[in-house]
Formats: sequence, C-alpha cells, structure tokens
Amino acid sequence: MKFKLIIIISLSFLIAINLFGQIISPKHNLQLNVDLTRFFGDESNVLLETYYSFRTDELSYISNDGMFSGGINISVEIKQGENVLEKDNWTVPSTATDSAIVTIGKTLVGVRKYFLKSGEYDFKIIAIDINNKDRVDSLRFPINISLFPTDREAISDIEICSSIKQIPKDENNIFYKNTLEVIPNASLLFGPGLPILYYYLEGYNLLQKESSEEYMLKTSVLDATGKEIITHEKNKKRVNNSSVEIGTINTTSLKGGTYTLKISISDTVRRTAAVSMKRFFIYKPGQIDSLRTLSSGGMVSSEYALMFGSDVQEEYELLSYIITDAEKKQFGKLTELDAKRKFLYDFWKRRDIDPSTTINEFKEEYMQRVEYVKQTYSASFKKGWKTDRGRVYIVYGPPDDIERYPSSYDAEPYEIWNYNSIQNGVIFIFIDRAGQGDYRLGHSNHRNELQDENWYNQIKKAR
Repeated sequence: MKFKLIIIISLSFLIAINLFGQIISPKHNLQLNVDLTRFFGDESNVLLETYYSFRTDELSYISNDGMFSGGINISVEIKQGENVLEKDNWTVPSTATDSAIVTIGKTLVGVRKYFLKSGEYDFKIIAIDINNKDRVDSLRFPINISLFPTDREAISDIEICSSIKQIPKDENNIFYKNTLEVIPNASLLFGPGLPILYYYLEGYNLLQKESSEEYMLKTSVLDATGKEIITHEKNKKRVNNSSVEIGTINTTSLKGGTYTLKISISDTVRRTAAVSMKRFFIYKPGQIDSLRTLSSGGMVSSEYALMFGSDVQEEYELLSYIITDAEKKQFGKLTELDAKRKFLYDFWKRRDIDPSTTINEFKEEYMQRVEYVKQTYSASFKKGWKTDRGRVYIVYGPPDDIERYPSSYDAEPYEIWNYNSIQNGVIFIFIDRAGQGDYRLGHSNHRNELQDENWYNQIKKAR
C-alpha cells in the first residue's frame, strides 16, 4: 500500500509541473569548477577551503508566472580509508524574472570550510541539477594534509581570485577574511573578460630566531615549459609572526594556455625558503591553445597538470616496457605539452585495476619497481631502469630466488634469477662481461625473451 501511494504522489507531482510549469533545458552540460586551498587552522588541524562555481545557463529552469527557478544540489564527502569524516550537503538556488537572463547566464561562486588533521584523504564532490536529476557533474581526487611546520617560515596554498578588496568587518559575508573580501576564481580561468588575476596567501612563523630583519617575497609566472616569464621581488619587514600576502598579475600579455603562479618567502641569512605553486589558465578566442585537452575527468586535479616538459618526457620513457605500439604512435603525434600530460593521465587511468579507489594500484606497483631498480641496478653510467636486470625486475617483478656467482679463475660474474610462477618456472641469466657491474641478459627460457642454450660459453674467461 505504501509503495503504491508513493507512486501516485510522484505522478501527481509530475502532472503539476506539466500543468503549471514549463521546464527550460540548457544548451550546455553542467560543469562544476572546484579549487582547494590549505591554510593554518590550529596546532592540530589544517583549514581546507573548498571553492566552487558554476554557470547558471547550464541549469534547467521551471517557468511559473514569469519567474524562472533553478539551482543545484551539492554534496561533499571526505573519507580517510573507509571512514567518512565529512559529509556535507547544500542547495544553491538560481532565480530570474527574465528568460534572457536565463539564456545569457552568470557565474555563481561559493566556499565551504573543513578542519582536517594530518593524513591522506579522498575528496568527492557531486553537483545535481534540481530540475533534472540526470544532469550531474562530479569530481574526485586525493588530498594530502600536512600540518604547517613551526620551526621555519611556511606559507599556505595560493588562492587564485577574481577580486580582492578591503571592506568593513562582515561576519555574514562568506568571502570575508582578514579585513578583505576575497572572491575565489574556482575555474582558474582568465582572459579578455577577466584579465586581472588576484592572489591571496598567508605566511607563517615569520619571527624566527636568528632571522634577518626582512624577508624576500618573490612572485613568478612560469609557462608550460617551466620558464619564468614574469618575476617580481620585494623585501618586507618582519612585523608579525604571520602575514597576509595579496597581489595581482595582469594576464593581458600572456598567450592562451596553461601557466603556474609560484610564490616564495625566503630568508637569505638562514637560507630557508617556503614555496607555494598554483596552476591557472588563459583563454583567448582565436588562439589555438591546450585548454580543451584538460576538459575531462580528473586531469585538472592530477599531478600531471603541473608537470614540466622534461618530467613528461622522463615519465614517458619509463613506460617503454608496457606501452603499446598504438600508444607510441599516438604520443609521437602530440606537440602540445598539455596534450602529452593528458596522454600520461589517460595511460595510467586505462590500467587502473580498481577505479573506485583513490590509488591506482597498477601505477603504484610499477613506479615502486622503477624506484627500486634505480637505486639497485644502476651501472656504468646507465640508469637502473635501462639495464637488463632493471627491465626484467620492472616487467616481471622481484624474482623468487637469485643465485649469485662472483668472478672466478675461469668465469665472469653472473646471476641466475628464478621465477617459479611464470610459465611453470623460468630463469633469467645475467652476465657481467666487462666486470663493471653491468649484468646483461645472456639467456632465458621464457618464450618471449633471449634464448641461448650455450650461454655458459659467454662467461668463460679467455686464457
């Protein structure tokens, strides 16, 4: 009986909408912009500020008596392992009296604050159109929270903003802090309609013992290759133990693309420095830029978004043992740095064993093997992952057993690696022919590897 009653009520509700209201569907997909900034909270907590924004013309509206009503429901879940530490839900309404306003739209911005202890967290945010539950956007990414140090200078993350101005104290203003109204730009996007980038950050522990009377504040803008294209330095007196640093960047001269804002506080006497970096975008109509390569998935929030060109190339080379021929051809056609970053992000995403977790288990295992061979098998000016032993370790994992045979009167040094669970048991024989620690593969009974049944002749010393 209860089940039938619910159906009747739901149908009545839908009929009411059809009779008294007309649903206006948007022309664009719903896209929620999110940015996060970590500030000092207290001795045991970090303050995580979450900024969000969306376009009102991306919402569905119901028209009733000349009034257009819409909005989104937003939910945030912060987990540590399987434990849900924060669960937050709220509604952001959007109303208008003119259909033209609905069509043109505007940007709505908000902020939510959470206090978190040191640790690794999984952050998930979901936005749902209140008039069309099928219109959804969501973001999910890991967050690392570390307490700010107390024995040296420290700075918060950079908050990139569309406006900063001094106003009278207003506790009802969600954007008010430290005598300022700070309006975040959660999209991190600037261009002809918004040429001035404002930034806000906080410095901590400035009154350290044996410090200089002044500290240097350096602000730089780096292009996609890591090159400094804008730099500004100024010395500031140490007055309080903490300070607020604000400033602007005129982006008019910047071409369309991806940039990094880098801000540091340094003490030339104690030779200490604190650095914070934040990525932002420039869009200019008519220019070919790489913004569209960053428009999907969690790429924008991944470690690849800030990766410089040399790092991208190095990581691509590390994939040589598992990359397919088709993927090699795809990467070879890419010229834009952001497109290469996106390639790496998608490469690992396709191989993620369990996408429901915050950790890509396949990538983590692969990179752990790479790091191990870097430390263990480097030889003769050759990086560990480029050696034969390094390759075998990365591809097949650690052997079940290693037989080591040092140099003798009649034989060169060699090793036999045994894998018991591969192809009913396989061996790899590595020989150090030059005596310099570079053991090269001489024989294996693995069906896809080098085979030489007379490998023992290779280790014999000439007399």
